[in-house]
Amino acid sequence: MPIDVERIRQTIREALRPTVEGTRVDPHQTSDTMTDLAGHVRLLLPAAEAKYRVLRPDGSPYDGMLAADFDALQRRLTYERPSPYTYPLNASVWMADLARSCRTLLDLVLDAQQVARGQRAGGSR
Repeated sequence: MPIDVERIRQTIREALRPTVEGTRVDPHQTSDTMTDLAGHVRLLLPAAEAKYRVLRPDGSPYDGMLAADFDALQRRLTYERPSPYTYPLNASVWMADLARSCRTLLDLVLDAQQVARGQRAGGSR
């Protein structure tokens, strides 16, 4: 399945949009954004983990992410999400945290693709 980079970036921006105290947060929109983020992470996780293992065979951090974080993210996707209708603050925190993880996964996949393109270009000289 191809990766729609711009759509993922837009979802991340929506999830990280600051919430001003006292303003109403639309729980339906939050729920949709949470669902989209979880889907993006599911899509990116296998490719990002594979690329991480190629780029960091020694297990060193990639933008703060370690090998164990991939398993933790996978498990996290199986947990029940906080309801934005009942617990809007918890849902906002969950969403922002997953958005940061999603951004790191996307950066990892894109960085790895750039490295691969550079190696192919270098190898064809």
